[in-house]
Amino acid sequence: MGRYSRLRHIQTLDPEHDYEEIFQLVTRYEFPWDYNQGYSFAFVTDFAIPSITETLAATGEFAHHGMKRFDDTMLFPYEAHRAGLESRYGRDVVRALNKIHSHYEISNEDYLHILASHLVSAVTWINAYGWRPLSHPETRALTLAYRRLGELMGIKDIPADYQEFAAWLAEDLRTRGKWHYANREMAMNAIRIIAALCPRGLRFLATRAVIALIDEPVRTVLDLPATPAWFTTAVRRCLRARGRLVRLMPPRPASRAYVRTPRSYPLGWTLDQLGPTGHSRP
Repeated sequence: MGRYSRLRHIQTLDPEHDYEEIFQLVTRYEFPWDYNQGYSFAFVTDFAIPSITETLAATGEFAHHGMKRFDDTMLFPYEAHRAGLESRYGRDVVRALNKIHSHYEISNEDYLHILASHLVSAVTWINAYGWRPLSHPETRALTLAYRRLGELMGIKDIPADYQEFAAWLAEDLRTRGKWHYANREMAMNAIRIIAALCPRGLRFLATRAVIALIDEPVRTVLDLPATPAWFTTAVRRCLRARGRLVRLMPPRPASRAYVRTPRSYPLGWTLDQLGPTGHSRP
């Protein structure tokens, strides 16, 4: 299999009907690391919306079980998409997620913001730092996969295409993104959780790197410290260099789909383990 063989196969598929297959090929074979990094950034930048900050702070999960909260956020969509959103298990995953959310008063705008930020952050990261940019069928397939997940979660007024998602997110950040006393604390908790995935000696540098990669308007709203321009440039160049290196490597074999290995579940997990711990539920 050549480096672009999987892309050529994707271009033979119809994203309107085959979006789940394309989603799997993109996130578990072509760009698993990049997809996860982009998704992780949404985990931080969602705190630019005070109502999202207040809801997540109220659960107490970040204060008491930060790594588990991060892992669960990544694992719910991973499990749903891995099995297929239309499969029995995929529906079970979404029902479990909806049951957890039902304990809290979450507006449709907040649901839609999180859905949009996770999609846009992942696509933006891959296009900026992946070994190649996403093709139109891939972007369309990811968009449809997120749309379907949103529909199953009962979210209303979901944008129709990627450009609408990106435009809606930018406008929401402009109109609802504002300083809140808890923004910085929650964002820094999330950044420290991401940095903790690195070796101990690199965590301070990783923390600074994550902050450097956050867009200036969002960083200002989150009240995060500014980083020198030279450092931000160096971080971005390193990530692009990694993408060029990956391009020279052989593709991931069909027998080795990416599998998540969360720190919170070193021996594996079951669906009933995902979500807030008992003391965090109302």
